Amino acid sequence: MTTARNVYSAEPAYPVLASSLLAQSELGAAHTTHSVHKTETTDWNLKEDWDIGIQNSPSIFRCGAVIGFSRLRTRSKDNDEYIAQMPRHLLTTHLLRPLSSEMRAETRAFIIYPSNFDAFAPRILLNSLQSTAGQSLSREDAIKRLDLVQLLPIHSFPNAAQAIGCVSTSLQEIQSKHADNDSIVLIVVGLDTLAEGIIRASNPVKGTALLAATLRNLTRLSRTYNSFLSVMLVNTNGLGAPHFESDKHPEKQKAPPEEDTRFSRDDGIHSIFQSPGPPLLSTLLMRTLDQGIDTHLLLSDIKSAKVAEVIKDRVGTGLGKWGIWTSK
Repeated sequence: MTTARNVYSAEPAYPVLASSLLAQSELGAAHTTHSVHKTETTDWNLKEDWDIGIQNSPSIFRCGAVIGFSRLRTRSKDNDEYIAQMPRHLLTTHLLRPLSSEMRAETRAFIIYPSNFDAFAPRILLNSLQSTAGQSLSREDAIKRLDLVQLLPIHSFPNAAQAIGCVSTSLQEIQSKHADNDSIVLIVVGLDTLAEGIIRASNPVKGTALLAATLRNLTRLSRTYNSFLSVMLVNTNGLGAPHFESDKHPEKQKAPPEEDTRFSRDDGIHSIFQSPGPPLLSTLLMRTLDQGIDTHLLLSDIKSAKVAEVIKDRVGTGLGKWGIWTSK
């Protein structure tokens, strides 16, 4: 009989190469980084940043920072694909870049995700690589690049904490072998939803305390390996007020006087596209989550367009940048 040493005593998920999970039937050019010349009239355009992708120099998607992706909570639950599209695009762009000779056999990305989250499945990643690169990348070359991705599926919050520890060990080994490292991406999916599960099973204090401790570990990783590590936090639960009741309309709900402006009781975190009303960070869990994020992006639907906007950037000057996202 084993004894629990601490709350993180659950066994970690063993890392798996993404390409090894492809069906056998599926196993059958250097990508040039876009050069973007900004002008005064396009400094607000977030599209330029996601076209450039992950950089080890100051930009929205920079190394050395925790970048969060959240959706606006709506009446119906969005699927995994909605929140995963932009992080997956950044990952794909990263994997298509040429590698230095000494890093060609090293892991370029770690993905920690709930086992039921399909948007980072190997077949989806393979399709994304091929569709982004077009005819310049063969299926064999795409699978070779997928070999540089380690997937760590998880089932619970303790699993996630253990998986982050495994990644930390791998990063130490990579740094010890190479003086100069190419950029590495760490994507962590669904910490907010897993923490909410702890809150339902136990209490808010325990859930938010575990979330805060794990976020501090991610921040420590991003600062320790700030020259080459980009940390992306993909939040699956959503920001904003809870779902509206079926017999009420959102425009008829009157906010309390102290919440009548978008700035009140929200620590300045708001969307430039949303009407004044309840704060985006409406729960203790949401506020704890945001505290662990350096650059926070919000995805929401404005009429027929999907908009991505920077609602927080404490390590740069990107606050307020936005763009209309179109899936590739």
